[in-house]
Amino acid sequence: MFGYGTFAARSTLAGLAGLALLAVTPSLASAAPAAPIRPAHAAPAANGSFKTWSAAQRAAGFRLRIPRRTYGLKRRHPILVGKCEVTGKTRKRAVFAEWDGSRGRVLSADQNNSGGACGNIGSAVPLGIYHIRGHRARMFGYCDTHGRPSCKIQNITLALAWHSGQDYYVTFSTNEWRSTLAGFARSLYLRRR
Repeated sequence: MFGYGTFAARSTLAGLAGLALLAVTPSLASAAPAAPIRPAHAAPAANGSFKTWSAAQRAAGFRLRIPRRTYGLKRRHPILVGKCEVTGKTRKRAVFAEWDGSRGRVLSADQNNSGGACGNIGSAVPLGIYHIRGHRARMFGYCDTHGRPSCKIQNITLALAWHSGQDYYVTFSTNEWRSTLAGFARSLYLRRR
């Protein structure tokens, strides 16, 4: 079995390891951080990490969105597929992929087919509403509280979350501007079967 905590420890998103697939409800913006999500996979899907989007999509059992634009960042780690760790949704699948580059720049995407969040964003500041492919998305930042840096600088971690039918998406960034995260999210397209 693997966990987002194990994978994310290799990246600058280590602090978000337990926050995969965050909720967009404002009440969660002030909640305490969740424990790391430890995805596992129910049969018949495979359990673990995958090198290709085709293999990850077969394991997840739903159509995945992959980015057309990664702003020069590269995916150097496997795509993680596991189960949603929310009571009543454990038969649903969660997928995580990350792109990174120089100077601690990171973009990542979480997606699941549970119709809602599979985690909790912890203590984050709501930063506004964005429109992603016709859907309302909420952006949050880990800034302006508890000695964190200002929300107006680039060197913070951001999260952007929305849902489309039964599919739920969250994109994260570190050392990127809000517009970059929104552009990354807008570039996600449905992969062919």
